[in-house]
Amino acid sequence: MTSLAQVNDCITVGGDNNPQFAIKTSEEGKKKNRKRRHNKMASSWSAPALELSCPVCQDIFKDPVLLPCSHSFCNVCVQQWWRTKQTRVCPVCKAVSPRSNIPPRNLVLKNLCEAFLLEVESGVVCRLHTERLKLYCVDHQTPVCIVCRDSSQHRNHTFTPVNEAAEFHRNGLLKRLEPLREKVKLFHEVKAKWEKTDEDIKNQAGETERKVREEFRVLRTFLQEEENVRIAALKQEEMHKRGMMKDKISVLIREINAMESTIKTIEDGLTDDDTSFLIKVDTLTKETQRPLPDDPRHVTGALINVAKYLANISFSVWCKMIEKVSYTPVILNPNTAHEELHLSECLTSVTCGPKQPLASTPERMEQHRCVLGFEGYSSGTHSWIVEVGDSQVWALGVIAQDAQRMGNILSGLWMLRFCHGKFTAFCPSRPGSVLPLKDRPQRVRVYLDWEKGKLSFLDQQTDTVLHTFTHTFTSKLFPYINTWSDLPLKILPMKLSVTVTNLLKNCR
Repeated sequence: MTSLAQVNDCITVGGDNNPQFAIKTSEEGKKKNRKRRHNKMASSWSAPALELSCPVCQDIFKDPVLLPCSHSFCNVCVQQWWRTKQTRVCPVCKAVSPRSNIPPRNLVLKNLCEAFLLEVESGVVCRLHTERLKLYCVDHQTPVCIVCRDSSQHRNHTFTPVNEAAEFHRNGLLKRLEPLREKVKLFHEVKAKWEKTDEDIKNQAGETERKVREEFRVLRTFLQEEENVRIAALKQEEMHKRGMMKDKISVLIREINAMESTIKTIEDGLTDDDTSFLIKVDTLTKETQRPLPDDPRHVTGALINVAKYLANISFSVWCKMIEKVSYTPVILNPNTAHEELHLSECLTSVTCGPKQPLASTPERMEQHRCVLGFEGYSSGTHSWIVEVGDSQVWALGVIAQDAQRMGNILSGLWMLRFCHGKFTAFCPSRPGSVLPLKDRPQRVRVYLDWEKGKLSFLDQQTDTVLHTFTHTFTSKLFPYINTWSDLPLKILPMKLSVTVTNLLKNCR
């Protein structure tokens, strides 16, 4: 049987026939030692399974005990043997063990058996022949032992040492692992970008909410001021007309008091005795002959002019609001702006400046320093005016939605570019052509007729046509603005007006 000195556990024997085992490590330490021994044996196991088998059950030792004669057996096996034989004799050498002697556990052998079983379960040892798997069958793609090599199952097969086969497969896995690592790296990069996008969404929402609240605060302020003006005018009219009525009532009261005083004087005289009445009769008669005041006339326009304050109040306020608000036909989309373009808060002006840490999204323009309009057009006529001012480099036009999605901008871009005194027209159907223009416009009007396939650029001040493209449009078109200058390009607001038309309908 394999020497017990192969294992590093410490064994002390006390007495001639009473061996005792002292274990250095704790329970946790024993587990670590067993694992360490198994790892070591996995590469150097040499004990045949026969030497780790119980002589009684012929199976791998389970809870082995050591008899005084130095033979080892499974605890259950030796106890069963003794009950059967009715004597405590060794199943191998027939040596008798004293009844007072309790067989101690053979922990060293137990550890060896556990290590061997672990090795068998791990697949390092052949389950059929309990031999170490030292060869690799190329045909069956599996490790085998030396006995398996000579069996009929692997006859005429090709074998190679397991270390060479392992090295070959390791190299193959390393090569296949590289694309996976690259994919993980890519996913980490995208994750970082998406986290940045998530933070941008949060910031955009907060900033947009602030601007929306500010816009409505201005509207509420305007409405509150209009309300205050109307209420103040109402109060003023009320005060004026009530003052007028109070004055009239005061005059009327004085006349009433005078007439009532005359009446009382006459009525008092009528109650006097005859002599006193006759003495006062001339005076009383003169009182009755005084001219009566004219009858009070109803006052016209005395009531509040309610219709003046309530007639079409919302429409009237809206008409007045038009003077305060503006309408810009093209609003720039900040999600499409190049990272070097800076938009105004109202999204109607753009300048070129330092690069900004913006999230990379599919709609963002990266090839050109440009920004697109928020709304696209797939029908109708549309017009907008851009104030280019003294900017030395700019371009205006439209871009097809399909070209934006595919990232091939030039395949769907119609634009007029100004660069240091020279005008160039670009379109997908032909290369850029220089335009023989003399005057430099300060404001350019872009006119699009989608159905007629017409895109024109005009000097807004002189109404001179700078250039016109003709094309059969099939995709939605978005306004395109490009600049390399720190001077702003501004989309000018349109003048608003309200026209009221009376519609007469025939009544039956």
